[in-house]
Amino acid sequence: MISRREVVTAGMLGTLATGAAEAGQSQSDAQLSASVRALEDKLNELKVTVEQGLRGNSMNYGNVGQVKSAIEKYAKTGGKFPEYCEVGLAVFHDVYDWHVRHQQQIQITRIAEQRMAIQFMFTQLILRWENVETYVGTPYDR
Repeated sequence: MISRREVVTAGMLGTLATGAAEAGQSQSDAQLSASVRALEDKLNELKVTVEQGLRGNSMNYGNVGQVKSAIEKYAKTGGKFPEYCEVGLAVFHDVYDWHVRHQQQIQITRIAEQRMAIQFMFTQLILRWENVETYVGTPYDR
């Protein structure tokens, strides 16, 4: 039979022993959770990279989607496609990449003021390198 003293002593020693074990365990838990967070961050980066690689610059994703939206708004209000739309450098490159990815003919021309323009659908996208890279201006006609 176990005496009352043994029960109380075992309980106190057990608490002290578990407290020491928990201190060591909490330190290793902190290291483990930091490692898991770092792994989660790397997996999220990989997910974004794979998603961008598979989707690329589609008509619904990325800067090309923004250009499409601007052209759609103009077409709905004006009843026709715009002749021109000004874009930033990143948008210009994304439209170029879209042409390459979808094996479309690339028509780049130099226009007034030594600007570059790329034909996208029925609209000339004029490069405005002085603006923010992701700039998409309001489409317009002459």
